[in-house]
Order: sequence, then structure tokens, then C-alpha cells
Amino acid sequence: MKAEAERLVGEYFTTGRGLPSSSLYDAVAFFSTGLGDEHTHDAQIGFLATGYTPAIWEGVFRLPPAAFFEDADSFLDPTRGQVVVLPNPVQPHSEGSVALVSADPSVHPRIDFNYFDDPHDVKVMVAVMRKALDIAKAWPDGGLGEPVVPPHLAQAHAHVAGAELSDALLEDIARHYALTVYDATSTCRIGEVVDPRLRVRGIESLRVADASVMPNVVSGNTNAASIMIGEKAAEMIANDHGVHLHEVVG
Repeated sequence: MKAEAERLVGEYFTTGRGLPSSSLYDAVAFFSTGLGDEHTHDAQIGFLATGYTPAIWEGVFRLPPAAFFEDADSFLDPTRGQVVVLPNPVQPHSEGSVALVSADPSVHPRIDFNYFDDPHDVKVMVAVMRKALDIAKAWPDGGLGEPVVPPHLAQAHAHVAGAELSDALLEDIARHYALTVYDATSTCRIGEVVDPRLRVRGIESLRVADASVMPNVVSGNTNAASIMIGEKAAEMIANDHGVHLHEVVG
């Protein structure tokens, strides 16, 4: 592994090419599945220029490589050409929760993502997965190859390599292996936990200025929206203390 990392870094410094020249998230598509969220798109597909390694699957994706691949070390060998086409519903109807379980601040809260509690999300998830498969199949030069189906699910659905993946199999894959892509929001919604000036109700001199104050998740990555929440919060705090700003959000 160390030798391969050195080779990749050397390739980048000598040619400007190779894996280190990539953000590893090289392309993204936003679109609507047409399943009901008419006010906005409800789907996002990302293209990752690597299949990563078993350690990253375990530590970052929180997915057990040994259950997903028949031979994870061989399939995810860094010298092999692998990519990830990542389907994401971005307007989930299901809602999770974060709850305190102790007055001791060192005790972790109870977090329940509550994936697929609303049946609508299952339909959208399958539609986005189906679109990702279509993109992979239509990729230039013969497509991206066969999708990987976890062996235990392939067996349960009598799926064989080269056959069309059924909706039931796609749903089963999602229910076994779905995970959040970092963009959790709305646990301190404006109007519920904080007021319109981001002040926590019932607690003096405490504000929240991050994605948790969003009334609902935005239709995509939350980074830019969170930056603007922080900018707006800084402006409101400055106004409250008589500080003049040369530039304001609005």
C-alpha cells in the first residue's frame, strides 16, 4: 500500500496526472425523478474516480467489505481500475432524531437516522439507483462494467451476473447499505429550537449557526448554504452589538 501511494504521488509530481490530481468526486448530476417533489430536484448522482480500499469502505463508508465483495482485498486493490457511481436522494420525506440519553456530556446522544420510514423515499432511492445503473451502462467505450451486487443479496434474489437488477434487489441493497453523505440538517429548526435570529429559545446568549437550523434540507450539498448561515449570523450578532460592517449578506 505504501509503495502504491508513493507511486501515485510521484506520478502526480512528475506528470500532473493520476489519482492525486483528482478531487475524487469528479462529476455530479442533479435531476428530478418525477416522483412528486415538484418544487425542486430530488436526486443527485456523484462520480468518484476510485473504488477506494477495504479500509476506507470500513472506516468512511461504514460498510463491511467482506459482506459486499467476495474478495474485497483483490477487488479493491488500488492498482485496479474501479469507480463509484453514487446515487443520492436529496429530499427525503423520512425524518430521524437526535436525543440526549444522559446529563453527562461525555455520553454520546442517541442518533436515529430512520432511513426509509416514509415509503416515498424507497421509491425515489430505487429510481436514483436505476438512473446510476443507466449512466454506468451508457458510459463511452462499452460502459463501466458489471455493477457489484453483495453475494448474500444476489443469492437471496436469485440474481446472476449480467442479469437486470430487479427493483426488489435494489431496494434490498439500499436497506442493507444506505448511509448518510454527511449532510444531516434540521435538528435545531428555525421556529422550533431557535428563533429567526438563531437564538436558542429559553437559553440566554446562545445561538446556533449551522445546517441544523434549516427548516428542511436543501436540495444538494449543504456546504454553501451553511457558509451563508454563518455569514448571516455574524451580521445579526454585529448588529445586536452596534458593530458596523462594510459588507453585509442582505
